[in-house]
Amino acid sequence: MTLRKHQIEFSNVINRIVSGEPIKDIYCHVAPGGGKSILPIIAGKLIEAGFADKMIWIAPRLSLTDQAEREFVNPYFRKMFDHNLLIRSSTNENNPCRGLQGFATTYNAVGMDEDLLCEQFQAYRYILIMDEFHHVRENSLWHKKIAPLYAQAEYRILMTGTLERGDGTRIAIIPYRGSGRVAIPYLQTGERTAVIHYTRTDALEEKAIIPLAFHLSDGHAEWEDKRGRTVRVSSLDKMSEEDANKALYTALKTEYADDLLSHGIAHWQEHRQAHKSAKCIVVTSNITEAKRHIARLGNISARCDIATSDDSATALKVINKMKAGKLDVLVSVAMCYEGLNIPEISHIICLTRIRSVPWIDQMCARANRLDPTAGSYDEQTGYIFAPADPLFKQVMARIEKEQLPILQLRNSSRPWSREVGEDGGGFRLELAPGGIKPLSSAMTGKREMLLGQKEVPERTSSEIEKDLLGQIENHIRLYAFNNRINPKRLNSEVYQSMGKKRREMTIPELEKCLAHILQTYPLSFIRGTGKSRVSTKAVQINCVWRQ
Repeated sequence: MTLRKHQIEFSNVINRIVSGEPIKDIYCHVAPGGGKSILPIIAGKLIEAGFADKMIWIAPRLSLTDQAEREFVNPYFRKMFDHNLLIRSSTNENNPCRGLQGFATTYNAVGMDEDLLCEQFQAYRYILIMDEFHHVRENSLWHKKIAPLYAQAEYRILMTGTLERGDGTRIAIIPYRGSGRVAIPYLQTGERTAVIHYTRTDALEEKAIIPLAFHLSDGHAEWEDKRGRTVRVSSLDKMSEEDANKALYTALKTEYADDLLSHGIAHWQEHRQAHKSAKCIVVTSNITEAKRHIARLGNISARCDIATSDDSATALKVINKMKAGKLDVLVSVAMCYEGLNIPEISHIICLTRIRSVPWIDQMCARANRLDPTAGSYDEQTGYIFAPADPLFKQVMARIEKEQLPILQLRNSSRPWSREVGEDGGGFRLELAPGGIKPLSSAMTGKREMLLGQKEVPERTSSEIEKDLLGQIENHIRLYAFNNRINPKRLNSEVYQSMGKKRREMTIPELEKCLAHILQTYPLSFIRGTGKSRVSTKAVQINCVWRQ
């Protein structure tokens, strides 16, 4: 195994510390699937060289602490790095290291700690490793518990696959540039700080991950609103985000979800004829939906099970069962992100309406691992089956942009397919939007999005401009509606920022304008209660008139 770009950079930083440089903080922003889990092993050199005594590896959930422990006993890595370090999983125990060089625990366990960790940090020189640190919201309980540990740590290593939270709040500890809604993380190398970036493009260039192919399905839906009126929509694809949210909720509660599940499973079964070890993940919103879908999978010749975050211990057993090759299909609830590292996963079927960008990134990354048993690199692709709603398409477009330079160089003979708990990284998932009652739905069309190629037929410049203008307009209207702001005010602000009317902008200028409003007016921000606004509607009252 050859070390990847970020792993070499990290190793060089550790060597510089050993050589006497005063670096204390290392920030690692590594694309999901890029291989950041061996960085703590490399950091163990600081213990071997006498610069630190012990290591604590904090992760969002038990599956990641289990993975952390296994990385240190991996015989391949022990030989590769010539190390004899060991860590163990521990949850609020006295003497958590138990004679080893460190331990792994969860943020939730740290949040419930009764000063045992502070005693450890006072007694030993600790390397503090915060894995997927974006889960720690600024000023949260986890932040308050970790802050004193951060201050006492001898060295601090912060690793993540995403530098944003789905709820728009700030990540704890790291510096930001700007203020309010437009503030962004600002990581800068300095005398005592090292910053390492490893993008999706970097990972594809080094063949650390495989490209993704998206199969998006349109559909119609029908629901009953708060007044008892039946609302029908003919397409998820062309609706505003506000209406699409209601339609998507309906679709995933009714027949559309069954159609999408069948479509994805059929593709996986066909793919499996050539790739016997291929596995499939079905992502659902709650345990009720998971049980409904697992029942539908009963008639296929595959081994299926459920893993839910509500029962972490059982979920870890199920995940390990899949890693051991004893499971083919996993129906998951809030588990299809960091920690689910199984290279054989080739298909993801998304039957949840969570639309946090970081969450979708992490979900899709479950299918971007290189499977050494599935043939050459150029023969491997991860497949994502999902609804063709506007928000999912936005995330897909970002992934496409990051993959495009590499896919253009890829030589292939086949065509390309183009407050919730903190543990979720800040995603929002409301109850039925607007108090609707789902009635029925169906999948009306499916299409492959060809990553690395333009859609066929190609869109004209006018169509591209119209699409960009529509996205900008819909975004501004929805943001204004949710925050009770006059859209004219927002349009005026956008005009002042861009210095030009949108109808007069070129395509690059419209793209820049769209990027500006997405950053400046995030839909994850809703002032006041933080809950989406619903239209004020008259309510019928029955009464008896006296004569």
